[in-house]
Amino acid sequence: MKHPVLFPKLSFFYDENLHGKGGELEWLFDEALRCSMKTMYPDFISCTGDGYAPSIYKKYGVSISRMGCRANLSPWYERGGMEPADENDKPVYNGRFNLGAISLHFSMIAAKAKKEDKDFFEVLEYYLDMVRGIHKRTFEFLSHKKAGINPLGFCQGGFYGGHKNPDDELGEDFLRPMTMSFGIIGLNEASVYWTGKAIHEDNSWAVSVLKFINEYADKYKKIDNILYAIYGTPGESLVGLQAQQFKKKYGIMKGVSDHEYVTNSFHCPVYADITPIQKQDAEYPLFHLCNGGNIVYARMRSNYNFDAFKALTQRAMKMGFYWGNNQQLDWCEKCGHSFIDSDTCPKCGSDEIIRIERMNGYLGLASIRGRTMYSDSKMAEFKERVSM
Repeated sequence: MKHPVLFPKLSFFYDENLHGKGGELEWLFDEALRCSMKTMYPDFISCTGDGYAPSIYKKYGVSISRMGCRANLSPWYERGGMEPADENDKPVYNGRFNLGAISLHFSMIAAKAKKEDKDFFEVLEYYLDMVRGIHKRTFEFLSHKKAGINPLGFCQGGFYGGHKNPDDELGEDFLRPMTMSFGIIGLNEASVYWTGKAIHEDNSWAVSVLKFINEYADKYKKIDNILYAIYGTPGESLVGLQAQQFKKKYGIMKGVSDHEYVTNSFHCPVYADITPIQKQDAEYPLFHLCNGGNIVYARMRSNYNFDAFKALTQRAMKMGFYWGNNQQLDWCEKCGHSFIDSDTCPKCGSDEIIRIERMNGYLGLASIRGRTMYSDSKMAEFKERVSM
């Protein structure tokens, strides 16, 4: 019986010169698209479009692999560290990792600023300082851990610089190439609270927020000598927790806390009735301000229009995205038929359906004959998806 699979997560690295119209490997891109139309994998990583990751590829010939859902790595150079030592210095990505992300609760920050009659950015900086303090303590704590806690990674070369003796402390120098992130989640709800407009209606305030955080991170990564990054958090249970926290303190507000979840990362709300192109345009500047971890995806209403899939994916590649074509994939356990968006099999009428949804950046089983392991808040989000 053939059906879509959840793992491994596959990524297609798109080079316009190889995979574009008339390119030597355009046929391979077409095959990847046909696969994605049926299974939602692979996702597509732009190597030659706009932004940070394509700029590294075009300059150094180095492609940046994503770590699962969306996590990315800030550049670290072999000799210069955060900045290249000279024009011959090269970035290194293999063997590096993230030391963790702490996610801001933007709508709570916005509400606190309004209640206390303060500037939003003043209150935001207070919480950025708090996150920074936690990261500094974590960094110092981890630097004293013994390499023997992970022999494969720290003693046998699994991680960058990981050739230590088991009794050696990791040390701060070993951790310097690793990133620590300020997480972004619920930015859309904060935009509604502060401006009255969701991100797909007006993204300008959200852009100003992310620019502020990037300036903060750039300033303090040089002071602290820690590689800070901005990460579009793919909240799972956190989307429900933040919604509950806001309701408990400030009540129910339209567009802010009238759902059972907050919007993931910097994305447009899943219930926004917008086209994939509108979603790409709204999220474009936000994607490129979250270089510690980002992805853009949009819901496809059919799985038979190859030309539309291809044109939309090529547009995403020109925009420099890490891009996912999204659907609700169903298959029937009784007869093996695959289809989209139906609670019963259109071939045999069975309700023994297994459903795959894009959890955030990766795929998950949203339903196995009516049962799920996802939280109530995540299931509520699944039900309200229109553009995601």
